[in-house]
Parts: sequence; C-alpha cells; structure tokens
Amino acid sequence: MEKINNVAVLIDAENVPSSSAKQIFDEASNYGNIVVKRIFADWSKSAVKGWKEEVNRFSMTAEQQFEVQPRKNTIDIALIIQALVILFEKDIDVFIIAAGDSDYTRLVRELRERDKTVIGLGGRNVNQSFVNAFNEFIYLDANAEVKPAVNTKGKKEKNQPAEKPQPVAVQEEMLDNKRKSDLHNIIDRMIDNSGKAYYSQISSEMKQKYSDFVPKNFGCNSFKKLMEKLTPYLKKYSIGTDAAGTTMYLYRRERR
Repeated sequence: MEKINNVAVLIDAENVPSSSAKQIFDEASNYGNIVVKRIFADWSKSAVKGWKEEVNRFSMTAEQQFEVQPRKNTIDIALIIQALVILFEKDIDVFIIAAGDSDYTRLVRELRERDKTVIGLGGRNVNQSFVNAFNEFIYLDANAEVKPAVNTKGKKEKNQPAEKPQPVAVQEEMLDNKRKSDLHNIIDRMIDNSGKAYYSQISSEMKQKYSDFVPKNFGCNSFKKLMEKLTPYLKKYSIGTDAAGTTMYLYRRERR
C-alpha cells in the first residue's frame, strides 16, 4: 500500500491575503494528509483581521507574535523556529510554506537538505531566487492580490480604484527568452540522445531549473495542456504518442 504523506502548512498571514485561504488548503491537500496547520501574525494588527474568520474555518492554530520593534522580522523568525521544531518533533514529509518573503529561503534549503518536499505558495511578485528554492512554487490567484493604487510618493490614493487583477489563465511573461531557450535546449538534448523528448522528462528537467514551471501556474490542469499552450514556441517539433496512446513526446519536424 502506498504511503500517504504527512503535510504541514505554515502561513505568514502578514504577506499572504486571507482570500487565498481556500486555495492554500486545496493545494496542500493534493500532497497528502494535512496534520499541521499554523498561521503566524501579530493579531493585534488590523491588516490581518480578514484571516481571523479563516483561522476558524480551516481549523488552524494561530500563533501570536507581537512586533517588538517596527520593521523587525519577528513573524519570519517565529515561523522559522516552529518549522524546525516540527521538523525534529513530528513525522512530516511535505512542508507547505505560504509566504512572499525571501527571508525564508534558508529555511527552505534546510528542509530540502533533510529530504523534505517543500512547496511554496505566494504572489507573482516574489523574488525568483526564493521561488527556485522550493521543489515547486504555486502562484496564488491574481484576484487575491489586488493592490491599492499609489501616488508618486508611494502613498495610497484616496477614492482610487484598485488595480484590475490580471487573469490567471495566461501568464505570457512567465515564458521569457531565458525560459524559452532552456526549454528548447532540454528538448533538443533529449531528442539528440534518444530521438524523443518525453513530456514527463521535459517537465522534470524544467522544474529543476524553474520551480514555478507548474501547469496550474499557466492556467492548465495537466502538463499535456501546458504543452499545447506552449505550441507557438515549439514550432520545430511534432507531437507523438506511444502505441498505447498514453505517453506523449516531441520529435523534430522533417525539413522540406
């Protein structure tokens, strides 16, 4: 019988919107049995009041950390300490960290060095080096990240409508020139070696380079659908399937 992974969910409430709660736990449930649910904040702040209802709804343990001095990383430190306590005291296979703060990068590395799977969830504006520290990084829905308009001095404008959220379905900017180049290099190398570049191998190698190269980040529910969406960048290849019609791969088009 296949082992079901134990999952720990750790949320930094001060840089993740409460409207993302359902997505966070929907994603976490895909990785196994959620046995730890902890959320960290200075709960005296009005900025996190939206999370209070979600704490009860999803049966989370709310950790209180007062801000002793402004701009100090007290929440980060509290989450990191608890993550390490959980690492050594509980049988956890997968850590889900919902945050947008690159201060957690070292924590992610430490967990992975101890053979834990670490999944990140956060906004699309997070640092790429932080994203790539994870086994996988899943972007939270754009409609959970509507930001207030700001004036030239960086202050919120009064009576100014919030920015219109960008649709999640197509994130064109995620396939920049570097990613397109790496994708082509990976496919070409596989074809040179065996004549075929299997979807599973492409997915694995791209995710090693870019942890956010995950179908759902492109609005797709499978890697097959993602490859279909990337067809405009893959014009020199054709799609093939094995005899059973289940395993898909790419091969070079014949030149005419």
